Amino acid sequence: MIEIGQAEFIGNIKKALNRKDSCKQTLEDIIQTVPNSDDLKLLEKIKGRDNKIHAALFNRLAENGKSLNMVVTMKKDAQSAAASIARIAAQKNSEWGDKKTVVAWDHPLVRSLELSTHLQACNIPVHYPDLKSGSNQLKKFSTQAADSFIGITSADFCIAQTATLTMKTRVGQPRCVSLLPSIHIAVIKPGQILSDLKELYTLLKWDSDEQTEGITDCMTFITGPSKTADIEATLVNGAHGPKELYVFVLNE
Repeated sequence: MIEIGQAEFIGNIKKALNRKDSCKQTLEDIIQTVPNSDDLKLLEKIKGRDNKIHAALFNRLAENGKSLNMVVTMKKDAQSAAASIARIAAQKNSEWGDKKTVVAWDHPLVRSLELSTHLQACNIPVHYPDLKSGSNQLKKFSTQAADSFIGITSADFCIAQTATLTMKTRVGQPRCVSLLPSIHIAVIKPGQILSDLKELYTLLKWDSDEQTEGITDCMTFITGPSKTADIEATLVNGAHGPKELYVFVLNE
């Protein structure tokens, strides 16, 4: 549905420019408000995928991630993924000092990893957002994220064609976890892997579950580790975000 304010705004601009309507169509005529047959077929295709197709999408994602220095691996279950995270935490050095800390989303898939238990042997604390506290706790968590060397998140979707994570920002799932630490690890399930952006946009626009929530305040697209070649055309990883990106897909 088109908001009245939007139509009035455009009408005021036309009036100020002394322009008449060059098109007899209204905004409601131009902007699609219900899914067409192609949209419905694509939704059905996405929802009806079997394990064989999920595996093919995973292989495509892993292959396309290689050229981006993005490590994509299949894990048997949450405990296997948590064990891999513990190994990475033990082997990698903190970029900003000797102390190692980890921040993580308050997300069911991330909680299932039981990170505190697995990282206890390495004496590495894990910080989660405190959903019951106010703005002071949010500031504290942002500081913890900036001081941590690993951030653990899930994702809404992952696009195989471009090896791109798509992540909505929600309460308990702030973007600072994926942007501030030098290592980002995302944990997803096979059904979250999409083929391309067209599938993503179709889901976001027409899927009933996505329509219920809508687009949150921020949606982040992450394609590989942060990189730039601004200075003398020399590629540098980690200039504006994590130096390393791992995606663990739980095959359970």
